This record gives sequence, structure tokens and C-alpha cells, in this order.
Amino acid sequence: MPDFTQLKTFISVADLGSLAAAARTLQISAAAVSKQLTKLEIELGVQLLRRTTRQIELTQIGINYCLQCRRVLEEFEMASALISQIKLVPHGILKVVSGRHFATTYIVPFLKEFILKYPKIELNLELAERVPDLNNEEIDVVIGMSICATGDVIQKKIANTTYSFCASPGYFKQFGIPETPFDLKQHRYISHSMRKPDNELHFNDEMVVAMQPYIKINDAQTMLHLALDGMGIVKLHRYVVQEQLKRGSLQEVLASYNTMSIPIYVAYPNRRFIPSKVRCFVDFITEKMDQNIF
Repeated sequence: MPDFTQLKTFISVADLGSLAAAARTLQISAAAVSKQLTKLEIELGVQLLRRTTRQIELTQIGINYCLQCRRVLEEFEMASALISQIKLVPHGILKVVSGRHFATTYIVPFLKEFILKYPKIELNLELAERVPDLNNEEIDVVIGMSICATGDVIQKKIANTTYSFCASPGYFKQFGIPETPFDLKQHRYISHSMRKPDNELHFNDEMVVAMQPYIKINDAQTMLHLALDGMGIVKLHRYVVQEQLKRGSLQEVLASYNTMSIPIYVAYPNRRFIPSKVRCFVDFITEKMDQNIF
């Protein structure tokens, strides 16, 4: 069976059109080039090249074989590059954008461990409720968002959650408890301005309730604080409010109408090889999410 050295020599001769040029490129003697080509043709049992004193031409079967050899070598080089990438020590600046509550729950508590494990990574973490342009802003990872990323990116679902409609017991004591989704029209609803449209609430069975928001805010953490202060009803990811619901400082309503699964994503620029710093960060955080029930 031909080896990769023979295939590389054959492709070099085909590209350069002479044994001498191929020998200079490969840094071996012209005799060694000729010997490899002869051995290749003998092993294959076909003539790949027509050699004259002035030039070398590919036969028709040589042309076809050369095309296949290029594909084989490209795949081999890609596989070798992938292994080299895996073996690299993760390093460099890692720019991450995450929702505030996701970060404080699933990233910040484990930063010390991550930095100790990967000391050559310089983490630049932005807590923001926005979906950035990863390519134009040179951002490596966006994580913890339920809104799809845009542009040429790789996006993967890393978890599922649900929304929870809730408010403080004091609010419900003053304004009453909504029994159906349409009862929300009589309540003070605090909406997240990133949700489009931000004045529609979607429930099971494609039920849609149009609302006039009492307050619009672009930050889930602030929405949580306003709900705790009795300012109105909010719709937030369950993992954001689960501790307050357990303690009783928030009370959930309309749970039977609101069981739709909400995906949580991680996104990073679409590249042939994912940088090791990105791969290590995503693997690390998703592992912590598995260990700490989402």
C-alpha cells in the first residue's frame, strides 16, 4: 500500500511539473523522487506519469488519482491539526458574555477553580442582557441566553428551563391572584424589553395574551428586585427565582398554563477548529451545570 511520503511526492511532482523542482521543495534528491514515483506506480500497477527529457505529464488515471490523493492528504492534515489543537495548553484572552443571573449562579462560583485549572487563560467576563455580534465584537463565547445568536456561529442547547410568573405575597394580597392568563390584563406586569414583542405573553395551546407593561426593563436581576418589592408580576426563568419561591418571598401563579420548555444556549464563532480555550471553558461550565441541578 502506498504511504503518505509517496503520495506527497507524487502531488509535488504533479504540481511543479518536474522531478528537480519537487526535489528542491521536498529537500531530497531527484533520484529519491524518481525512486518513490517508480515504487508508487509498481505498487498501484498503473502508469501515473509520462516522463520525457523536457517535461512530465500526468496520464488520465494519474489526474484522477492525484485528485483523490489531495482529498486524502487534506483529511490527514485536518486530523493532525485537530490533535495538535487538543494537545495545546489553553491560553490567551477569552471574552465571554453571559446573562447576569446565569453567570452569578453557574460561572462566578467556579471561577477560582477554572483559573487554577487553566492559568494561561485570561478571562474577560461581561455580564449583560444582550445578544452581541460575536464576529464583529471578537467575542469568544455567549452563554446562558434563551435568545438565539445571530451571524455565522455555532449554537448549542446546554439546558432547558421554564418561565415562572410570580410576584410577592404582598402584591397578591393587594391586587389579588390571577386565575387565568387573561386575568393578567388587570395586573401590573413588568416586562423584559429584550423579548420581542415585549407586550405579548404566550401560554400552552398557543394562547396569547396582549399586555400593556407596567414597567419595561432590560435586566432580569432588576426585575427580580422589583417583584420582591411588590411592584408587579414578572416572567423570569425558573432557575432565577427558584430560591425565592422556596423561601416564600415570591409566589408563583398560572403554573398549569405555563409549561413550555425554554432552551438555554451557548454560542461561539463558526470556525474549522474550535480554540482550546473555548472548548475548555464550555466543557467546564456545562459540567458544573450538570453537577448543580439547573
